[in-house]
Amino acid sequence: MISLITGGAQGIGFSTAQHFVRRGDKVAIMDRGPVAEAREKLGSDVLAIEGDVRNPADVDAAVALTIETFGGLDTVVTSAGIVAVEPAFDVTAEAFMDMMAVNVLGSFLPAQRAAKYMSENGGGSIVFIGSVYGSVGAPKRTAYCASKGAVHNMMQSLATEWGPLGIRVNAVAPTGVRTPMVQDLIDRGIYNLTGVRNRTPLGRIAEPNEIAAAAAFLSSPESSMIHGIVLPVDGGWIANGYTW
Repeated sequence: MISLITGGAQGIGFSTAQHFVRRGDKVAIMDRGPVAEAREKLGSDVLAIEGDVRNPADVDAAVALTIETFGGLDTVVTSAGIVAVEPAFDVTAEAFMDMMAVNVLGSFLPAQRAAKYMSENGGGSIVFIGSVYGSVGAPKRTAYCASKGAVHNMMQSLATEWGPLGIRVNAVAPTGVRTPMVQDLIDRGIYNLTGVRNRTPLGRIAEPNEIAAAAAFLSSPESSMIHGIVLPVDGGWIANGYTW
């Protein structure tokens, strides 16, 4: 398969690219981060594209270059995203809009551009990276929760519209994942690692490769009748209603 992964230079996106390379995909990564360094680790056959998912021209170029280089496009995983932890009273309009731009618009644009190609070339699969916070609220994460809730709802809307075109659309909803971004929050004392572990029946946060494996499943033929779902990869976090 031919796959394009946004946010593919780091975190969940990088692990997803690794997983897809191992299963034999032709992989393109798009990121505004260190794409050249990521390509060195992933292998010379990976296409590394520097770009901003908020910019329609960058997204158009990434999709077109992937198709031109590899001869098609079967899967898109939208892993580019940002998070902020701050009291709602302190969230500025600019910060809120940037969260929505990266996490929501930055998911929609690659999906939209890829789906136009897929609709004329036998279909495909789109996997959004959502969050457990797209389904529940949390203090000091107002903008983030709003953005991931929008991603989940957008995914369902696109699934109803694009399913008849042969395009499957799903989302993965992780809990805490030990990415460099989350590790930075842990190191700064902002992320309540103990609280997350206590709520999670499996007693730990996720590793990036576990989210990558879920995205790989949802993009594979083995999930051919799975469409329009949010798949929690959370160690039972959502299921646990116990108050600690």
